[in-house]
This record gives sequence, structure tokens and C-alpha cells, in this order.
Amino acid sequence: MKDVFETNFMSYPFPKKTIIIPLLLLIPMWIIFLFQQNGYNLDSCYGVIPRTFVGLKGILFSPLFHSGWKHIISNTFPLAFLSFIALLMYDRLAYYVIFFGWILSGIILWIIGNPPFLDDNVSCHIGASSIVYLLASFIFFSGIIRKERGLMAISLIIILLYGGMIWGMVPQEILPQLKTDTSSNSISWEGHLSGFISGAFFAYLFRNIGPQKEIPKWDQENYYDPKAERLWDIYQEQERLKAEYLESLDEEDKFYLDKEVDNSIK
Repeated sequence: MKDVFETNFMSYPFPKKTIIIPLLLLIPMWIIFLFQQNGYNLDSCYGVIPRTFVGLKGILFSPLFHSGWKHIISNTFPLAFLSFIALLMYDRLAYYVIFFGWILSGIILWIIGNPPFLDDNVSCHIGASSIVYLLASFIFFSGIIRKERGLMAISLIIILLYGGMIWGMVPQEILPQLKTDTSSNSISWEGHLSGFISGAFFAYLFRNIGPQKEIPKWDQENYYDPKAERLWDIYQEQERLKAEYLESLDEEDKFYLDKEVDNSIK
């Protein structure tokens, strides 16, 4: 299983897939948006409508739709950067995280979106921010769980760049000042939270696949070093000869030998 996910950690020049896959994520998103901007509006919502049968299609399509220029631009650059980093560090494992994370975050959003204790009505949730939160969460938690120095450094960078994203998972009803205008639509904190949960889940699920903390050779199972073995044999032989020599001395010789040792220490 591990051979399937072999990776050249932080290889350079960058593999083509680190450029191609982010483009494959962004191009459909922008094509649909530009069609909408040119009057090709769709009659129905293709986002997630929580706990409704018609809203199930949003599990697949919601990340491809955006409400305005501000919305799509705010998702484009983080999605491009985080997908690039995920592919660079985790190689083909990132495919699984993006694909299954896309589905899982949509399912979670369909379940928890517009909770009745906060919202009287359900709404249409769209935008790729769930995938942005998915990747940010996966990269951060994966680096922490694996305890590999390079991955932990990347996790720190993610915190420095996207640490403020944590507020995007707070309901606006709790902190109304976080409410922003995105073409008259509120931020889907439930989508953000769904992506974050999915990323943390896959970081734990795939913790033993891909780059790992390097174990010193001497701590590895069945480790054998011929040079170290020879040095150990020489040391044991010297100790054996020393013991034989001490046994051959009489009491008077041992007394003078101990005295010379004491004087040399002083």
C-alpha cells in the first residue's frame, strides 16, 4: 500500500501535477462563473441546500459556483496555493484527500447547514471555500500528527498565512461583526467548518501513508552496521585482554598500579 503513495518530498523542479491539478480545480470554477456573468444564469440552485433531497446535488457542484467577483477571487488564490502545497508534499495522496474530502465536506454541510436553533430557513450554500478549509486543515494537522520537521514547518506557515480562517467557522449569529457582504450573501460558516472537519479527519486517517518522520538508522528494526560491529568486537577484545592482564598481576603490582592511576588522575 505504501508503495502506491511514494513521494519525492519537496522535489524540484516541481512535478507537472502540482500545476495541472490546481488548474483543473480552478478552470471549471472560472468557466461557470464567467458564463453566469455573461447572462447564462441557471434557474435552480446548484449548491448544498441542507437536509433537502434537491440539495444533494450540491455535494458535487457547490464548490464550482460563486456569488460574485469578490467571492471567487477570495477562493482562487488560497485554493491554488494549498492544492499546490498538498500535491508537492503528499503526491498522489493529495488526490484522495481532494476527491473524498470534496464529497465528505459536502455531506457534512448538507447535514449541519442552517441549524434550526440558529436559522429559521435553509439557504443555498455555494463556493470553493469548503475545499480551501479542507486543504488547510489537512496540511496543518497532517504535519503535526506525523511530527516530521519539514511538514511541521509547512504547518506553521499555514497557521501564519491562514490562522485568521478560524473566524470563518464561527456563526454570524454569535459574532455579527464577522458578517460580510458577498454579493448580498452571507458567509457559509457551515461550509468552512465542514471542510475543516474533513481535513482533520483525513489527516488522521492517512497518518501512516506518505512522508513520515525519519527514524535514525540505529533505531530501525533489523539495523546492522558492519563497521560498528567491528568496533564493538575490538572493544570487547581489549576489555578481555585488560581483564586477563589484571588477573595476572600479584597484589603488590596491583597496589602500585592503582597508585599510579590515582596520581595520574590528580
